[in-house]
Amino acid sequence: MFDAHLCQKTLHTFRTLVSSNGKAREIFSGMTDRIIEVAGLSTERQRLDSTQSTSNMAHLSRLGLFVRTIEGFLRQLERTHPKLYEKLPRFYGKLYREHSGYFADVKSSQAKRRLATSARHLFDLVDRFRGHKEIGRMKSYRLMVRLLEEQCHVEPGDPEAKVALKTPEEIPADSLQNPSDPDATYGRKGKGYKGSLTETCAKENSFQVITDVAVDTAHASDQKDVVPVIERLEERGQKPGELFADAGYGSGENILAAQEHEVALSAPITCGRAPDLKKVQISDFEVSADCRRVLSCIKGHAPLECRSLGDSDTVEAIFPASACSACEFLAVCPVTRQRAGTYRLRYVRKEMAASQRRREQETSDFKERYKIHSGIEATISEADRLTGFKRI
Repeated sequence: MFDAHLCQKTLHTFRTLVSSNGKAREIFSGMTDRIIEVAGLSTERQRLDSTQSTSNMAHLSRLGLFVRTIEGFLRQLERTHPKLYEKLPRFYGKLYREHSGYFADVKSSQAKRRLATSARHLFDLVDRFRGHKEIGRMKSYRLMVRLLEEQCHVEPGDPEAKVALKTPEEIPADSLQNPSDPDATYGRKGKGYKGSLTETCAKENSFQVITDVAVDTAHASDQKDVVPVIERLEERGQKPGELFADAGYGSGENILAAQEHEVALSAPITCGRAPDLKKVQISDFEVSADCRRVLSCIKGHAPLECRSLGDSDTVEAIFPASACSACEFLAVCPVTRQRAGTYRLRYVRKEMAASQRRREQETSDFKERYKIHSGIEATISEADRLTGFKRI
């Protein structure tokens, strides 16, 4: 008998194929839906959160990123086009191919000057082979082009002044982090990827089950995840009535978008300007559930008319002078006086939804109901302990 062996690269290739053609999600959904059906689990309440997955790559300095990218191109060029490699100035081989050379042990005091040197070399290599069809198709060359666009300003002038480094603030979050993993980006939790998990959290369930998994780049905002998660669950018939998420998912826009799918998004809102508690807030007005109609003001007066302005999400309500002119809150109320003597309240629906949530999240009822969201932290921790997915 012989032991069976599986090449790791074969496993990685198979995993990539399964993920790219949608089979992985199809298998996961089929198994999960069957578990929910057999165990009689409720999906009425679910919770959502994300965590960082660190890519299996070195965390390079800015200089290290330039050196590693150029080095990778030179290595591939020597292997595939040796004659073109031989025509390059000899200093490229000495500086980037010899690990005991110029960039091997750079002191911090030297890094800035050598980074500028690498930037000029990067431009020279990109420009030298620009228009060469075979070189242009090389992955390592395309990575150099990407690095130059993301990290440098190319300016007119003599060869020594054509490249200027961008400031850190100018570099996009989805910029190249390491040529060994071009898809990895930089997010608020670090370099790599973001993994999102959704699971049931109904109290009557004998156990909870993960209902949705998604992987995205590290810089991707949690704000954009709410609707896709709901739509995937809705397509499978597992849509929740209430979805709990942290402040990263909370916004007036997401609250309204979830509502359109008949899902209550319970997520606090911490971004935006803090309300001035000395003034009447737009959330002090009673409005319809979809925030399209104003029903009454803080004193209980109904508007004369209420309408949406064109195709926008801006709502305008007109109140009679008899209701506003003598009101004790007029000086601190967001209404404005019109020429006709009436008073106008104007707001954007997502701002109204956000204002209402800021008020609601301070109530004891919301705080008690929201406690259930913290349970997903244990699920993420256990999943990482069993699979190690936080470092891939």
